[in-house]
Amino acid sequence: MAEAMDALARAITRHQAGALDDAARAYRAILADHPDHADALHLLGLVHFQTGDAAAATDHIRRAIAIDPRVAMYHANLGRVLMAQDRAADAVEAYREAVALSPKDAAVHSDLAAALVTTGDFDAARSRARLALELDPNLAPAHLNLGLALQAGGASSASGAEACFQRAAALDPNLADAHQALGQLHQARGEDDAAMECYRQAIRVQPGMAEARCNLGNLLRERLDLSAALAQYDAGLENAPGVAALHANKGVALHELGRFDDALASYDRALALDPDDAECQRNRAMTLLLLGRFADGWEAYEARWHTARFKGQARARQKPRWTAGGGGGATVLLRAEQGLGDTLQFARYAPMVAAAGQRVVLECPGALVRLMTSLDGVVQVIEQGGGSPPPRHDYQVPLMSLPGEFATDLSTIPADVPYLRAAESDTAVWRRRLEKVAGPRIGIAWKGSPDHPRDRVRSPGLAPLLPLLKLPGAAFVSLQKDGAPDLAAHGATAVIDMTADLSDFAATAALVDCLDLIVTCDTAVGHLAGALGRPVAMLLPHVPEWRWLLERDDTPWYPTMRLFRQPAAGDWDGAIDALGVYISRHWL
Repeated sequence: MAEAMDALARAITRHQAGALDDAARAYRAILADHPDHADALHLLGLVHFQTGDAAAATDHIRRAIAIDPRVAMYHANLGRVLMAQDRAADAVEAYREAVALSPKDAAVHSDLAAALVTTGDFDAARSRARLALELDPNLAPAHLNLGLALQAGGASSASGAEACFQRAAALDPNLADAHQALGQLHQARGEDDAAMECYRQAIRVQPGMAEARCNLGNLLRERLDLSAALAQYDAGLENAPGVAALHANKGVALHELGRFDDALASYDRALALDPDDAECQRNRAMTLLLLGRFADGWEAYEARWHTARFKGQARARQKPRWTAGGGGGATVLLRAEQGLGDTLQFARYAPMVAAAGQRVVLECPGALVRLMTSLDGVVQVIEQGGGSPPPRHDYQVPLMSLPGEFATDLSTIPADVPYLRAAESDTAVWRRRLEKVAGPRIGIAWKGSPDHPRDRVRSPGLAPLLPLLKLPGAAFVSLQKDGAPDLAAHGATAVIDMTADLSDFAATAALVDCLDLIVTCDTAVGHLAGALGRPVAMLLPHVPEWRWLLERDDTPWYPTMRLFRQPAAGDWDGAIDALGVYISRHWL
């Protein structure tokens, strides 16, 4: 036995020196003579863990425990191996065995707290982390784990969590997870500069930290620094090629760079690793649809119902989903599901549902209700979120699922316009108010909703449009909601602004009907004008929303719309110069 102890000591020396292959051979040699040598089994398990074979590590450490279940270290290291396999519930049990055998070991209490955080047992995690800190007040991981457990308590606990993360980082500046946690806290508060610095610090400490690389890349992407974002994703993938989120977010950056085939390849790699990533499936659908691959795109787009944004729309589970091709005579509730522009665009499918023999009820935002009563085939329009339950209906279907139901392709898009109409009485009012305005009347809108995730890409603001306002002979009319401060800031006093009187989209439709041309970026106003059959000039970013497709100046969705695309990313001046030439040639 003394010989085995000497051999084990030599093997441990090799192990500690990083000579893992030599250590593994030495442990196996011991086990060849002593198959029940628990220490050798345990240490060989750790070598397997260090070389990436977690399954073999688990097997060897469990065999060591079976031989000698009284060694706390065996249970603790089993917990660490299980955590690395995302088996937090099993890790909790292993750590509980360890702390029962070694109740004064602060590090194991802290590890148990980390596992409890992962399983969502935050109360127990807080208690366990505090116990670890009673045993060792300067144990940095325990401060980190207490912070993570506190963070789960919401905004009321955020300050306590931040103090814990800061204390952890101060005690151990090389604890990358503490910097990462601080970064996520700052990011959640919209403090992006501070978040980025925390992520960079985590990466300096641990260059292969995939989560910090991914989070930093996402913030860079949101700032439109796409090349830098891509560099972060690629650096993360060098060390962690199996992290689906890196592939998925890289796909988004590649899409924004216009590298659509590469984006699809990244999405496919992400989904091979995590087939249930609904957000990745939805982003993949956006790329397919932008490329005009509608059949695949509509199918993939249904994944949106499993994303965080859409899970709250629970009515889909309360009534059966309507599908095209069934019998007639049913009442079908069409549900608006996204933005105002989306509702305006896809309301065109309501007459098709009615033509299939159904009684159609449309649910939409209150700002659209009065306008939508002009839609053919709709027997009732109700306000979404108005507090009253919808009328009795047999089926429901989201508006943006209807293109897939009708197998819409580029040649079958229903594009008969107008499919929405302003009330003549409303139009007459605006006609009288504008009757003394000479020259072509050009409506303008320069920004969309600031809450839209791509708003900084798609909205130029008023400044780039100012040269258009100098075109001789044209009268410009604002259609921009809350646009008066922009007009004042830029001294655009010649622009007629009566938007204070636009109470809803029916009123806006009546004003649009009295204008000769609508100039807009990608906003609901553009969809409205297109649905009314009015001439529209739409300004688009270099990589637009999927519905505008690529490399064309028209759109199959709106026959009266012309598209003016950025010639390069961010180049609004180039698009607006082309628009100015168009207006001069065709409208002045």
